Amino acid sequence: MRMRRGGPDPAVSLGRLDFPPPGHSFEGPIVLSGWVAFPSGPTARVEAWLDEMPLGRARMGIPRADVVVASDAPDAAVAGFELRAGCDAHPELRPGPATLRVAATSLAGERFEFDPVPIVVAEPPSPSPSPAVRPVATPTPGTGRSPRLLAFTNVLSHGGASLYLFDLLREARRQGRIEPTVVSAVDGPLRGELEALGVEVHIASPSSLESLVAHLDRVEELAAWAAPGEFDLVLVNTTSGHTVIGAALAARLGLPAVWTIHESFELEELWGGLGADVRAHSEAMLAAAALAIFEADGTRQMYRRVLDQRRCRTVPYGLDPAPIDRFRASFDRAGARAEEGIPADADLLLCVGTVEPRKAQIPLALAFEQVVERFPDAHLAIVGVGSRQASPALVERVKASAWSERFHLVGITDQVQRWFGMADLFVCASDVESLPRSVLEAMAWETPVLATSVFGLPELIADGQTGWLCEDRDVAALAAGLERALDADPAERRRIGAASRRLVESRHALDGYARAVSDLLDGVLDGGRTGDGLSTMPPQ
Repeated sequence: MRMRRGGPDPAVSLGRLDFPPPGHSFEGPIVLSGWVAFPSGPTARVEAWLDEMPLGRARMGIPRADVVVASDAPDAAVAGFELRAGCDAHPELRPGPATLRVAATSLAGERFEFDPVPIVVAEPPSPSPSPAVRPVATPTPGTGRSPRLLAFTNVLSHGGASLYLFDLLREARRQGRIEPTVVSAVDGPLRGELEALGVEVHIASPSSLESLVAHLDRVEELAAWAAPGEFDLVLVNTTSGHTVIGAALAARLGLPAVWTIHESFELEELWGGLGADVRAHSEAMLAAAALAIFEADGTRQMYRRVLDQRRCRTVPYGLDPAPIDRFRASFDRAGARAEEGIPADADLLLCVGTVEPRKAQIPLALAFEQVVERFPDAHLAIVGVGSRQASPALVERVKASAWSERFHLVGITDQVQRWFGMADLFVCASDVESLPRSVLEAMAWETPVLATSVFGLPELIADGQTGWLCEDRDVAALAAGLERALDADPAERRRIGAASRRLVESRHALDGYARAVSDLLDGVLDGGRTGDGLSTMPPQ
């Protein structure tokens, strides 16, 4: 391990690469993890290369209670980092021996290089062939009724993908375009809201993710239940392991399967827990999709290896701002701030989302500390603190901060709109997002947004016009972005907020979103009836 450009005594332990060990053979993605803690303060970024090929920047702020024993650096408890570089994102990866190099840079400009690690990139194993799926006879869609849609989702929570499905089904059903039935692996509060709309909901126990035989047995059980329902097509909401059974069921029933893909993760990561045969079968089902709908082109590009792009469409999410407007009309901002202990004149930054490493709340807290002295009115509220490992680490790190009184850590709550109403600026620091609902909601509130430039976010935000963008997985870049947003005068913030609201109204209206998706579903059905596949769908 080597230290460059001065700094702490290189004899002091600054970090360790825990994985991979020398000589490790990777049959799938290149995965590395470890820790680094600079005595001078936070790490700005951790970068990796395979020989001379950049693998990207590592996710940082991973809780590492064990490092406190090895280092007395101020951020030792959150010094962990991890990086996953798969072949989907790096098609230039080639089998053979190679050298992995990793380097960390501190906010003070110090550079710490880990010892190079020799590894081997192996040929991936060939999966077993997927068995043929025998379809059963299904009635032809009748005339004079809306198409009967069987929607599979993983959970009925108030999370982004579940809420978008709820909004889509509610609005498309209101427009008379579909008649949906929902199947979910996990129950949640949206079940009652769907049933209140008259939507039938079934909670199905998750299928086996390890045994293909057990997985297909579960498909047979579901087919016996679904066949009498005279469904016309199946919607698979998310690429979660618990929803892939919906596509297998569609094949079993001889129905077209339409996937709505929200996750900007490589399949290697999403389906890493599936048995090899279940994964191969699921990839075959995805490749056979009648249509895949994405909310962002940045996410769509990740699936080029698996999906025929002629059967892919990008439809930006829709949002109904009417509930937000009703809430705003009667919201007592000053009273809410007083109840939460936030000064009336505070410049309040807001971050909303379950605290977890990919949401980067810990790096956000570190970046906020770098700018807080210059902005004496700045406060940061992080809403979404729960029981996952990252939450206690965030709480402890904030408690130890010299600026702890400027932080407001809030648990997972159904009163999120209250926090939007109190905020002056919104921050999305995530390193993986497709088109987050929280950002759309902030824009509907006319609250200026600072976001990382990942996947669908630069498609949504024009830097300096409808918000600000910064690089992800880089604490220094995030701190610079915070300074830029906090430096904006009231007129600039009003201009950006108003432009953001206009964008939501024009590009992300819920009724238009529901119509666009319903038109695509009709195109799938019409193509199935005429034998023309997707020929009736509009080009993109």
